[in-house]
Amino acid sequence: MAPHKSKKARGKARAHRIPSPTPPTLTPPLIGRRRGRPPGAGTYSPADLRLLLKIMHKIRPRTPSDWAQVERRYNSTMPVERQRRADNLKARFNRLTGDPEGNLLHEEALLIRDELEAQEHTVRIDDSPVPTSSSDGTIDLLTSESEMEVFNAPAATRAQPPSVSMPPPAARTTDLGKRKAEPSPAFRAVARKVGSNGRPARSRELLDSATTQIASIFSPANEDRLADRQREDMRLLTLQEDMRDLRAELERERERRFAAERQLRGEEMRRLVEQQVQFQLQQRLSTHQTTSTRQHSTDNTAHRNPIFATNPPPGEAHPSWMPGPPPERSDASGSGGWSFE
Repeated sequence: MAPHKSKKARGKARAHRIPSPTPPTLTPPLIGRRRGRPPGAGTYSPADLRLLLKIMHKIRPRTPSDWAQVERRYNSTMPVERQRRADNLKARFNRLTGDPEGNLLHEEALLIRDELEAQEHTVRIDDSPVPTSSSDGTIDLLTSESEMEVFNAPAATRAQPPSVSMPPPAARTTDLGKRKAEPSPAFRAVARKVGSNGRPARSRELLDSATTQIASIFSPANEDRLADRQREDMRLLTLQEDMRDLRAELERERERRFAAERQLRGEEMRRLVEQQVQFQLQQRLSTHQTTSTRQHSTDNTAHRNPIFATNPPPGEAHPSWMPGPPPERSDASGSGGWSFE
């Protein structure tokens, strides 16, 4: 058969996309930690805000180290994905809520802020007219900052200043309406415009609270209570030392009892061993005496019995087997019995 001609393809073949070679996967560069909350941290919940206010009310930060302490305490109670940084916590505390009317948390934040501002020291402000020292009307502006007196400077030991105790939530709720009309109840020494010989106005309540605290510290009742507590502590320490001594003595007595018991058990064992040895010796001695007596009686009977000469007892050798000259015979043929003289 003749070969068939190849059939001609009709139309064009469908093009297939050839994947281009892909470069090796590159490791993305590491991104440094950004400021604020870490990635994945959500917004502040009411529980987070209450925790922040509680830490702020306890630490009352004023320096960067204080804010670092606030950050450590806040993050110690939070999971890793909800931890914050000091800058974020500070910014959140300054704008706790966007509600202009405020809420309980906002009110508490404002009270804490007022207490923080009360710790700042104030200086005397002299707004008296500046006298002209020259005839041409020039004003001498060279004043010394060291001449101003500093009032209510914070202590070096960062002692907590007396502040208003936080009212309960119910009381804070009732005072929300009075917030706009009444000033803050925090104690602050406010410098106001006075004359050249005037003094800044101080809070009467601050002085009263300080006097009350000093009186409570140096009151005789507190001293007596402190002395009673010290006596109770000394008595407790004495009882603890006596108890420790009694326990040591009891331990020594227990050791002595154990040693005496071990000694008694050793002596009892030695006594039992001695009794057993004596009993065995007595048995061996009696057995030996019985055997010796029986053997001696057997020897005497053999010497007295003439049959022993021809028929020795079992275990005895025949006289012919004994060393020495043979015994004499009675006949020449060699047959016959033995003859002993």
